Amino acid sequence: MFKLFYNMNLMRKFIVLLIAFVVIPILLLDGFISKKVESITEEQVGSVLLQLVRANHLTLDRENSDLDEKTEKIMISQEIQQLQQLPSSSEYERFGKFNAVDEYLRKYSTNSSHFNYSFFFQDSNGLYSFVPSTDLLNKGVFYTSMSKLTWFEEAERAKGKGIVRVITRFGNNPNEFKTVAYLRQLNSTVDGNSVIGYLALSGLEYQYQQDFVLFDKFKRAEVLLLDADNLILSSSMSKYQIGDKFAQLPDQGQSAGQGVVKVTEEGKMWMYVIHASEATGTKLVLKVPVDSIISEHVAVQRWIDLIMVIYFVILIVLSVYFIHSILKPISKLARVTHLYQPGMPLSIQLKPNSKNEIVLLNNLFVEMTNRLNKTIYEKYELELEHKEIELSILHTQINPHLLYNTLESIYWRTMLEGAADSAAMIKDLSLIMRIGLSKGKLLISIGEEINHAEAYLRLQLFRYDYSFQVDWDVQEEVRNFLIPKVVLQPIIENAIVHGIKNMNQDGQLWISIALQEQTIVITIDDNGYRKANLAQIAAILRGEEKGKGYGIVNVQKRIQLHFGDKYGLIYSERPKQGVRVTIVIPAITAEE
Repeated sequence: MFKLFYNMNLMRKFIVLLIAFVVIPILLLDGFISKKVESITEEQVGSVLLQLVRANHLTLDRENSDLDEKTEKIMISQEIQQLQQLPSSSEYERFGKFNAVDEYLRKYSTNSSHFNYSFFFQDSNGLYSFVPSTDLLNKGVFYTSMSKLTWFEEAERAKGKGIVRVITRFGNNPNEFKTVAYLRQLNSTVDGNSVIGYLALSGLEYQYQQDFVLFDKFKRAEVLLLDADNLILSSSMSKYQIGDKFAQLPDQGQSAGQGVVKVTEEGKMWMYVIHASEATGTKLVLKVPVDSIISEHVAVQRWIDLIMVIYFVILIVLSVYFIHSILKPISKLARVTHLYQPGMPLSIQLKPNSKNEIVLLNNLFVEMTNRLNKTIYEKYELELEHKEIELSILHTQINPHLLYNTLESIYWRTMLEGAADSAAMIKDLSLIMRIGLSKGKLLISIGEEINHAEAYLRLQLFRYDYSFQVDWDVQEEVRNFLIPKVVLQPIIENAIVHGIKNMNQDGQLWISIALQEQTIVITIDDNGYRKANLAQIAAILRGEEKGKGYGIVNVQKRIQLHFGDKYGLIYSERPKQGVRVTIVIPAITAEE
């Protein structure tokens, strides 16, 4: 077998491998996934149906709770409570009491389209013999012997708590049809123990059936509400009678409080979704055929299978074509493309001109990479030249060599004439110019930059008659690190001119320089009373506003040209008053 496969040509090998390792595995996987999806679909639908049944059952329980509230109002009403003192003097008075209660309950029955409100009162002595019996009326006030009522003992044992039971319908009912009723013993509000009578709300099954409408969208679904003895309280199907025992409930659903059970009945798989209520002791059962749940999935799966077969046939045909005429040369070119690094020479060369598109693509790729490499080299050289020119222009703007030499001459002449203060100012200005020149260096030590800033501050203090104070806080270890020259002076100048020059001895500058990990952080604070437009300053630093802030833009550009865009100036408000400027640069030395 292996020898036969080895002697095949590439096309046949490819087809065999494609069928063995692609087509067959995918078909097997498709069958497995189909079964798995079918099982998962059943589980997920069962879980969703259980949540739906639970929610519907909770709705039924809330309706029973509403009945508790309604009957509580009836029990404490004046019309009901006055019945604990039966008048015996006059039949007329007894009729008045009866009529008042009957009218009171009639209002409740009128407001409810499903419930019939009936009140049963003990009349052992026959004082209310004029009242019609339950054989004639299906609702109203009835005076009778309680022992005649089949449900009386259960209602009495409930001791004022409402219960739901199946009873025989009141009124003309020769066939003894059943109904679902809410039964409750009504007690006196005076002592809580005296029993006034028993209230029965019949016809609950119709209200329950309305709540079952939610399940009509499931084909052939059956919904049943069962009591603790599995007697049918209500159903969405007419074939089930109220009060009959539901014997089809699976054994797993007899004891389980809730769950999903699948059983086979007469060759058909059914899903039972069961939820039991602890509050009422009832079970809500949804019975739905499994095939109705997965029917759409089966139809879709058949279409998928057909599409997959067609797809595999097309795949084999196209694969043969690609491997023969396109795939091999494209694969080689793809490998070269993957290994190519901009600026590095290629491992392939131009091929002789041909009408073959693959050869043409190869030659075009080689020519493109050659042009790209040339462009990269030219761009790199232009960027170097541009940086050198830009740095030279920026420093030329602030380093006039002629002025420095002239100031040196003026300084010595002033000293000879005895003007010491003027000479000191000229000396400081000369120091500023000398450090600005720095023998053509673009980076100087932080110590030299501090000397430059101190000389500038001495000039400004003399100029403004020492109207502000300066506080320096410099870590000794930072003095040997490098910084672009003339960075501090423009920032200090802005702080004086725009912040503190007119504060009459109250102005103050704080300058601190510290090493934080591998970064130098310089902060210049002033307590100027003028509020700075920080948003505009940020826009100027980003280059969004032209022709403004020449000094800070100059400093920002030089820092970023030297160290990158993540370094530079940050303007913010000082916590109490004034402006804080933070300068962030990397910690580098001359040796680096």
